[in-house]
Amino acid sequence: MQEPFAILAASRSAESPRPGRPHLWPLIIAVLFLMIVAVMVLGPGPQSAPAPSPTDTATHEPRVYTVSYRSGVYSPTNLRIHDGDTVRFRNDGSVAVRIIADTGPGQSIPEFDSVGPIQPGSMFSYTFANIGTFSYHTSGRDSEIGTIIVR
Repeated sequence: MQEPFAILAASRSAESPRPGRPHLWPLIIAVLFLMIVAVMVLGPGPQSAPAPSPTDTATHEPRVYTVSYRSGVYSPTNLRIHDGDTVRFRNDGSVAVRIIADTGPGQSIPEFDSVGPIQPGSMFSYTFANIGTFSYHTSGRDSEIGTIIVR
């Protein structure tokens, strides 16, 4: 006498696909392909963002941002602002620091400089009037860096 599972396994292996039942995979693939083609042909074209109007940039209210210095790190390290905005450099550390702008290609003199040390708990503010990328560092510590990107 055979085990019931062996009989079931033998009967399944002997089964063949049901007659009269078409294979649906080629049909499904064809429909998906036609849908993709329809979306490409009939779908919306590439869309671009609308160009800013002159009134958008002319009505920008100047803002004040704060960059904090603590334990050799500026936070945020990179800051994006608009021309006319002011950045306050706040010393939250325990020692005085002097902030110096880097002179890079196209810059003959530094854009901004704290001119003297910023004491702990004090601030130095600068209003950026020119568009560009301005890197800065702590005087005497070239690894303590930050960047202001003015749009």
